[in-house]
Amino acid sequence: MIENITGSPVEGSNFFGREKELEYIWKHIQKGNSIILSAPRRVGKSSLAKKIILQAKDAGWNSMEINLEEIKSEEGFLKVFIKELQKQDWWGKTKEKSSEIIETLLSSFKLSGEAFGVKGSFEYQKGKEDSYDNLKKLLNHGENTLIMVDEVTVLLNSFMESDPVNGKRNAEFFLNWLRSFRQISGTKIRWIFCSSVGIDNFTSQHQLSHTFNDVDPYPIGAFKRDKAKQMLKELAKSDNIILSEEIIEYKLDKLGWLLPYFIQILFFKFYHLVQVEDREITIETVDEAYNLLLNEKHLNTWEERLNEYKELQDFARKLLKRLSSIKEGESRRVLLSFLNSIVNDQEKAELILSKLIYMLRNDGYLIEEESKYTFRSPLLRDFWYNRFSR
Repeated sequence: MIENITGSPVEGSNFFGREKELEYIWKHIQKGNSIILSAPRRVGKSSLAKKIILQAKDAGWNSMEINLEEIKSEEGFLKVFIKELQKQDWWGKTKEKSSEIIETLLSSFKLSGEAFGVKGSFEYQKGKEDSYDNLKKLLNHGENTLIMVDEVTVLLNSFMESDPVNGKRNAEFFLNWLRSFRQISGTKIRWIFCSSVGIDNFTSQHQLSHTFNDVDPYPIGAFKRDKAKQMLKELAKSDNIILSEEIIEYKLDKLGWLLPYFIQILFFKFYHLVQVEDREITIETVDEAYNLLLNEKHLNTWEERLNEYKELQDFARKLLKRLSSIKEGESRRVLLSFLNSIVNDQEKAELILSKLIYMLRNDGYLIEEESKYTFRSPLLRDFWYNRFSR
């Protein structure tokens, strides 16, 4: 029986589905590969990565999790890396040997009273490379180890925002360091990177794709219909209500793109109406729950993440606003004409459209069907129309 947890990553018995994905990714890692799980927020990538970390522990591997969501600087990354490493029981075996390295690392940078380097800065840039090289020495490359790094693109974007002049150079240095870590001869350290803001989008936008081309991408997609039906039944069972096949099918039809998070938030709102507002378990109540979602916070992250599109943000918003009003979607030719009417430059419009289609498809906003681009998710399309087009 699973509980309907819609905020933080789910673990233990609340983790549902993804059995085939787990098997595939774990085998891929065991063969010596690192992987990146790329998906929008709350699609389940962190939950999946945590499950794989647990699998690695059960297999006797060393493991570690690093969340970079609140980290704003290189110093912050080094600090949190060391902090998380020192928590690990398996690392205790080498602690004495590494204490001098850690002391050197900690003395190479300072924090100005802010947690994890929000306002910290290196006292000398020349020592940065030595600091990163010392970090490599803290781990035993001869032992099977799996490191999960969550929200890596958030840190990369922080580099760009905090230092417009050197931001790209700092991001490139950081990505090249991670790559050099993975390229150490004979290393048994593997990595799982999670990114709700597409790492592919970031590296492509800043001409840094070469720094991540040795990590295999694995996009986390929607459930197949049978799995989605099973999840709905389990959620209903946990709250002691019975959903007819008609209600289940109708809910799934409303969602269209069967992401676990979408299934959960629709059920959460539906159950609240039934339990608290005394609504009947009917199709009309499903519609009411769906419409309430369009006005609430659950989908806000999809709008907020467009801030990461930088100079393309305004064009992305205009494109999505237009497509939210046209359910059947529009062809590339029509979208090009639309953008050209804004920029009045055919060549520039073509470049913008190419980049936007790549990024918006990669991030889960759009899909191409029958030579037309439309919202991948009816729920997201209706949210966009309700918020920005009405």
